[in-house]
Amino acid sequence: MSTFDIFFWIILIVALVISGYYASKREKKFKITKQDFISKYSFKEEGEIYRELHKHGFRLLNFTDEDYEICNTMRKVGEKEDIYIFDFVYTSKYADRSNSSKPSTLRAVFFKFKGKKLYKFELFPENVFEKIKQLFGSADIDFNEYPIFSKRYVLKGEDESEVRTRFSKQLITNLENRKGVCIESRESCLLTYNLHEGEFADYEELYKNSVFFASYLK
Repeated sequence: MSTFDIFFWIILIVALVISGYYASKREKKFKITKQDFISKYSFKEEGEIYRELHKHGFRLLNFTDEDYEICNTMRKVGEKEDIYIFDFVYTSKYADRSNSSKPSTLRAVFFKFKGKKLYKFELFPENVFEKIKQLFGSADIDFNEYPIFSKRYVLKGEDESEVRTRFSKQLITNLENRKGVCIESRESCLLTYNLHEGEFADYEELYKNSVFFASYLK
């Protein structure tokens, strides 16, 4: 083994140790934050969301084939809706299965409204692949008066006029200032998550943002 190889492995090991230390520190701090959040917002560590996700075919499930887990589920029961927060831990369908890489995690907020039927739509970040699909006729609801929003996100819905009505100026302006937001609506259910946030996403911020989105979309 050359001197270069020895230094390379030393640097790699030190980097892994430091990374592991800070990850552990963040996780420990986060557990405290989680318990504070549960107490403050009256959530309980319970709830089953698996069937709802599959029943309505949420786009979230398209990130993986079968290798995933729904865990750390919390539920808040309300008069007009039940709210769930859960972790979707998955291995991307495009990942090299020969490598034992760490699965990805998305923390999501799920609303199940009582006695209320929603319209179906999907909002997610626009990428090069989506731009190419649009050249061949793939749908995307754009707003001429909000070019930043239309450039940043793909918006699809079965009833375009209804979607346009629900996406108010306040909601669009809020989304323009964020990246990675995904919102999906199916019948009486609304699902929100952020592709730029993972297992250490702050519960309170995620929850407040989702409640804000739901207030305009339900």
